[in-house]
Amino acid sequence: MPALPQLRSLRALARLSGLALALGLLAGVAAAVVIGWPPPLLAEDLVQTRLDIAVPLPGPERTIVQTFTPRHDGLASLELILVRYDPEDVGGRFGLTLEDKGGRVLAEAEWPNAAVTHNQVLRWPIPRQDRSAGQTFRLRLRGDAGNRVTAWGSSLDVMAGGELIGGEPAHELRLVTRYRLLPRAAMETLVQQLADAGLTLLLGLALLPLPGALALALWRPGRSWDAATQLGVALALGLAIWPLLWLGLTLVGGRWTGGALWATLALGWPAALIVGRRAARAAARPPAPFPPTLVLLLLLGLAVRLLAVRDLAFPAWVDASRHGLIVELMRGTGRFPADYRPLLPVDRAPYHFGFHAVAAGVDLLRGGEVPALLLALGQLLNALTPLTTYAGVWLVVRRRGPALLAAFLVALPFFFPAYYATWGRYTQLTGMVLWPVLLALTWQLLRGARHWARAWPLVGMLAAGLFLIHVRLFLLYLPYAGLAWLVSRFRRGRALAAAAALGGALIAPRALQLAQTLRGARLASPIPGYNAFPIGYVEAGWERWFYLVGGLVLLGAAVAAWRGRRWAWWTLVLAGWLGGSLVLLSGRVPGVPDSWVINVNSVLITVYAPLAMVLGVAAARAARWLGRRHAAIRLAAALALGAGVAAAALFGVRQQITILNETTILARPADAIALAWLAEHLPPDAMVAVNAWRWQGPAWAASDGGAWITPVTGHATTTPPVDYVYGRDLAATVVAFNEGAQAVTDWAHPDAAAWLRAQGVTHVYVGPRGGFFDPVALAANPGLARLYAADGAFVFAVAGEPDP
Repeated sequence: MPALPQLRSLRALARLSGLALALGLLAGVAAAVVIGWPPPLLAEDLVQTRLDIAVPLPGPERTIVQTFTPRHDGLASLELILVRYDPEDVGGRFGLTLEDKGGRVLAEAEWPNAAVTHNQVLRWPIPRQDRSAGQTFRLRLRGDAGNRVTAWGSSLDVMAGGELIGGEPAHELRLVTRYRLLPRAAMETLVQQLADAGLTLLLGLALLPLPGALALALWRPGRSWDAATQLGVALALGLAIWPLLWLGLTLVGGRWTGGALWATLALGWPAALIVGRRAARAAARPPAPFPPTLVLLLLLGLAVRLLAVRDLAFPAWVDASRHGLIVELMRGTGRFPADYRPLLPVDRAPYHFGFHAVAAGVDLLRGGEVPALLLALGQLLNALTPLTTYAGVWLVVRRRGPALLAAFLVALPFFFPAYYATWGRYTQLTGMVLWPVLLALTWQLLRGARHWARAWPLVGMLAAGLFLIHVRLFLLYLPYAGLAWLVSRFRRGRALAAAAALGGALIAPRALQLAQTLRGARLASPIPGYNAFPIGYVEAGWERWFYLVGGLVLLGAAVAAWRGRRWAWWTLVLAGWLGGSLVLLSGRVPGVPDSWVINVNSVLITVYAPLAMVLGVAAARAARWLGRRHAAIRLAAALALGAGVAAAALFGVRQQITILNETTILARPADAIALAWLAEHLPPDAMVAVNAWRWQGPAWAASDGGAWITPVTGHATTTPPVDYVYGRDLAATVVAFNEGAQAVTDWAHPDAAAWLRAQGVTHVYVGPRGGFFDPVALAANPGLARLYAADGAFVFAVAGEPDP
């Protein structure tokens, strides 16, 4: 009985701490509103960057007007590139006026010529136009009698929904508009995205965890886990097992079809629920329910990630089109690829296809366009990373608070994994989703209580699946397992050996295939600077501060380990493993050469997951320490935590929505319309020349929407997705064409058309992003015929041999 008053005081203190945390959150949000932080969200809307001619000088006798029609509400700024004649002449003034369709002046600005430099990029902020979508605006260029400033333009009509009046011979201004994402527009956009991608998201949620749920019901070790941890582990296992199922079915001569996958869902989930219910009855106690905070966090994370890709018609960067190619290939065959035929004349397939097995499975269930599938599924996987991070931390500390903190960090304020979207880096992302669970289960297998020895089948399947998803991550995981076993003083060797034997048996057929395919391949990287340290990742956002906190936690863990605290070894092993990997791969260790298999960049972009887990475990220790402190200290800490979480959440939401790097967006919405036209009007045997640039080492990559022609339409191109490098003859042909094309100085000359014809080219595609093909010059070439021109995308036909 004497303990009851103390118990009541503890409950009261807990309630007060919760209230202090809530007040801290409110105070953080209120302070942000008052100071106007974070700043507004701006994004590109109209992007017309082609320029080859200066617009005539505006003056008292000549006003030039560009009409344009924004796609989004919230028009907030205009960007031009200025031309200045006679730099010694310091007189004259140049001005801009923005009007609505009826001629009402919305904004005006004027600059003295002396303040303008030639080729200056002028970004003109204007009063926000909340209802700008679909409305026609007039941008008026004006000048006085002494004006010597104008703007660059294009001699082609390359912007839909606008025209240049009085600017002949120019037909369009070089113009970029930006809009401010308004709350109302963001909600409308999000609703539309969910309507468009809803089926993909639902099927992904149904398919991904299914085999993991069955495996977990059969082999879950020990006491009951909370519901979120069960789901997180099931998701990680599902991502690992699906590639194994695709590989196994391929080896026995079978293939996946949409009907087979629908049958698997219809039979698998009832079986998982039945087996799981039996396992729950046998557990010591029922699992704790799913934490509502985590539900909100996952929904918010998905929302901001979908908004990040709201304006994309294709996933970004070079890897994305190769993923589209592979998914299209696997959807057509229902098997693990042995080659790239019929899409590419490549007879070996050494890439890792685990993610593509998952994506192709969803695609077989739903159909539709592969780019939209990749955008939706990629952001879904990204948004699910907090769930597996939560599960990984919970498995180590068995406490919700630290697990939620770790999940929060990767969901919002961390730069990674959200930045993976700007690379289209879906294979490594998929491996990183299951990483926290694999790291935690491996640790508990070796260091946990006796019942954790029964987790070896889970570790074996996760490691095997990781090998199929991303070989680089698998190779990086191996020293972690070895180091964890070492600090465990070689404890649980049998369990670790059983996991290794299971994983090895599951991947043996594929490992043998890869060994034969890559026999004689060089491990050293031929690319200069391949292992340079990407300091920009540390300087992005708040990353440096998170690394600083992680360093302080590491120092504390070192002291705790010296004092014999067991919990500290988790932090030390993770830090030693990743730190040692970065040092060994830096190229500064004698006898350790640079390698194309793993480099510093590939390791640094994985640090976010262990860092979040380390900070979560450190939070658990901090909570225990605070539990022994005075009530006032605990309340102050809760208040500070609330304010910090509020600031990190506000910052994180803005960072996630604006995470894309505009330089990595190669294909644009106009490309999607042009490729649909191309698929309908070009003959099946067409060879399409596309823009490209030297990407990595000797490899060339398409630089605009031409990268997606083969995955979307099936037509051959001069630079297909980068897996062409696996075919020696095809790679030599691609390099030779692009080196020859880059050497052409005048695409308007008839010899340029003759050269294209000699290369077997029947058509030329130029996307809005562009490259070495100049559409102005191509349009002037008598050996080419313009078949399509819309919104900056062009298709030209190469004429046949001229008559003798």
